[in-house]
Amino acid sequence: MRKTATIIAALTVCLGLSAQVVEDFPDEYLDTVKLRVSDVVNDVSTIGINFGGTFTGMNFNPAHSQHRDFYPGHISIMYSRYEKMFDYLPNFGFMIGLEYGHEGYHFKENKETGNTFVFYKERSEAIKMSVIEVPFLGMIHFDTRYTKAYADIGIYGGYRLGIERFGPLVEEKYRYDWYDTDIRWDYGFQGGAGFALVFSPIEISVGAQLRYGLSSIFTPDSQFPEGSGYEDRNQYYYRFAYPLDIMITFGVHFELGKRYGKTRKALKQEAYDI
Repeated sequence: MRKTATIIAALTVCLGLSAQVVEDFPDEYLDTVKLRVSDVVNDVSTIGINFGGTFTGMNFNPAHSQHRDFYPGHISIMYSRYEKMFDYLPNFGFMIGLEYGHEGYHFKENKETGNTFVFYKERSEAIKMSVIEVPFLGMIHFDTRYTKAYADIGIYGGYRLGIERFGPLVEEKYRYDWYDTDIRWDYGFQGGAGFALVFSPIEISVGAQLRYGLSSIFTPDSQFPEGSGYEDRNQYYYRFAYPLDIMITFGVHFELGKRYGKTRKALKQEAYDI
């Protein structure tokens, strides 16, 4: 009984001291106190949609002068996951999704001759291809409460859905069709950087990416077949054309969790630990 009375007395004294401490701070001081908010980003996911366009081009061998045509209609749905590396560094993540866009080329006119280079087989001054792709990118990001800067790099795989060829020499049969030497599977590297304004749970971003294909748009050395009169050129060049595109995008993303502060998972873990 004496032990219980001692505990009650001690608690009463502590509560009295605590109340006295609070009363010692005037309202003017308490109004100026700033509570520190955690600046560490939680493990959080986002899902979003991006719109934009593509500046198309190719890496040719041998090299050819080109225009970079801009084709609007790039669209993607992306899932992003931001995680702590080694459960400590909060600046990393990954992104995966589905993209639809364009690839192609457009040869420049020779100012001296007034002619535009065309492939012997395709006879195209320019082509436009629609493609669908799945990118998988690693990310690094730097956050403030209302902004985010990020960079990403990774790989992609895809398929060339359709084609349109331009120029007066194009065979009508193949203007919207594929040659047997065309390659429709697409894959390569992709990476870029961007900036976002964050108004949780919404993020509004603008970004640019470079896409470099490792799948030539035609079977190498297939442009000058036997009997064309140009087949001797294959002795000097290994002919290929790899896509080299620049994508500009604007996106809206939605956070699928709490960006700062304690999440439900963290609160449950604390309760479990207690």
